[in-house]
Amino acid sequence: MPQETIRQAVIVAAGFGSRLQPLRPGGRLIPPLEPVGKSPILRRVLDGAIAAGISRVVIVTGHLREELEEAVRQWPLPCDLSFAFNPDYRLSNGISLLRGAQACRGDFALLMSDHLFEAETLTALLRRGLAGDLAVLAVDSKIDRVFDLDDATKVVADGDRIRRIGKGLKEYNAIDTGMFLISQSLTEILDDLVRQTGDASISAAMNAAIAANRMGAFDIGEGFWQDVDTPEMLAEAERQVALGRYRSPPAKADGRPTEADG
Repeated sequence: MPQETIRQAVIVAAGFGSRLQPLRPGGRLIPPLEPVGKSPILRRVLDGAIAAGISRVVIVTGHLREELEEAVRQWPLPCDLSFAFNPDYRLSNGISLLRGAQACRGDFALLMSDHLFEAETLTALLRRGLAGDLAVLAVDSKIDRVFDLDDATKVVADGDRIRRIGKGLKEYNAIDTGMFLISQSLTEILDDLVRQTGDASISAAMNAAIAANRMGAFDIGEGFWQDVDTPEMLAEAERQVALGRYRSPPAKADGRPTEADG
């Protein structure tokens, strides 16, 4: 029986963004609202998700939640949009994942509000589906093209399996792009981890899937993506947008695409 395509996504947008804060002295910077090519990073993530076929989105908020939520509500988006507040956003990012998962019904795509991607890449990941895995991570094997490799989360992939994941890996063959498919079963595992320790990272949940040999790898091939959590990464994202990268047709209220604003 064919698996049903995932049509809902959780976007983690709760963090303080300490390395971007110098751009807006006083701690008032809201990282997902920082513009790249005149469009907020989060708007680009949402446009890409909707263009890929996502119809329901849960945004996990934390730092300056009221301002972030108010801004997003002004955007005409043709999707079922809701927010999940994470008051513990200064803890590990697994807490934000759990808050978002609890607001979902069933399996979902997990996206980061500070990771740009091409809509075609997410479309291909959704087409791949979970296929019985607890989670699937989109990975980039084009290591020589990754901007700020030192900061990236490294992955050891073995075909369509992930064997190891972590920022401190010395030997690796791919990079974590911040795009996942997450099963409801993994949500339950993460919930148990948080109950036991009071905190858990997304990588900790992935390691549980790895231990069960149910952590899938999806190579993005020639696809492009960009982490945007330092001023240098932001400048690189601006350069790539100027070159024509990350153009997803922005969604209008009637659901029809409009010309990208670049």
